[in-house]
Amino acid sequence: MTLHRTLHLCAVGACLAWSGSTLAKEPPCRVEPFQGATLPQGTTTRMVVVNTGTVCLISNYGVPSERSNPADSGKIIKNPAHGKAEFVAPHAQYTPAQGYVGEDEFEFEAFARGRSNQQVRLRVQVKVVVVAP
Repeated sequence: MTLHRTLHLCAVGACLAWSGSTLAKEPPCRVEPFQGATLPQGTTTRMVVVNTGTVCLISNYGVPSERSNPADSGKIIKNPAHGKAEFVAPHAQYTPAQGYVGEDEFEFEAFARGRSNQQVRLRVQVKVVVVAP
């Protein structure tokens, strides 16, 4: 039996989700915590994905960064060269191409609510490292 768990790391403007198996030696998806997604230029983060066909998620929240304040929409603004990225609110999702090992990147925007209920834009460039299982 495989037990699954999810860990959420929250920072200003976004939360990161890591999900994995308690039987795995290395988590299939790891995203570094980041800040500054609501700045005009956005921010950059690093994602490490074990290429097992598992989707890696970045969960996005407004300000304050809480589960009760999820992003309600978003889009991929730069597609990866070696995988698939899509935005399914409140998550930016990345899946590497089958058999690919190496570097990739994508960029997304998400839209959520700010402290005064105004819409805030989150912009994140994701540098991806895909490793063999």
